[in-house]
Amino acid sequence: MDDPIKKRLKKKYEQEPKWAEDFSVETKDEQHVSRRDFIRYLSLVSFGLFSGTAGVLLKTFLDQKDGDLVVTKGVKIIDKADLGIGESYAFKIPGTHYPGILVRLSEDNFVAYGQKCSHLQAPVMWKEKEHKFHCPCHKGAFSAETGDVLYGPPERPLPKLKLTVTKDAVFFDGIEKGRLV
Repeated sequence: MDDPIKKRLKKKYEQEPKWAEDFSVETKDEQHVSRRDFIRYLSLVSFGLFSGTAGVLLKTFLDQKDGDLVVTKGVKIIDKADLGIGESYAFKIPGTHYPGILVRLSEDNFVAYGQKCSHLQAPVMWKEKEHKFHCPCHKGAFSAETGDVLYGPPERPLPKLKLTVTKDAVFFDGIEKGRLV
């Protein structure tokens, strides 16, 4: 028996498409690509591009070790007399374009951290009254003493910077803990 639906479909696909009237050039290598094949090719290409990009980012992230960044050590950040107790000082980490923040917690206790939040790289601010670092973008907070996350979305602490404090000045001496991202 002849199926009327199959007959109609066969007839439909035997006819030339309407665009062929305007673009009538035919080649021997010409092939019809179905929507399904097009989506398959598009998906494979997209997956390949995504995999390659993700692979490079993952390798870069995994290969970086603590303190792996080339920084200039022994550089003076500030004179002790220029920073009062409870005050902060923003600076560029020597040898990089990465911002740092120095805080004087007591007479001889100075701490410094990378100033970018470990969540989405927004700059953290020192809150003297609350005695903590605060990220205004997503309400994250970090401990002044350790740089550890107190609350909010960040999952990693702030990168801690090594300092050398002399009787007159504070010097940057490298990265103590974490990594600058």
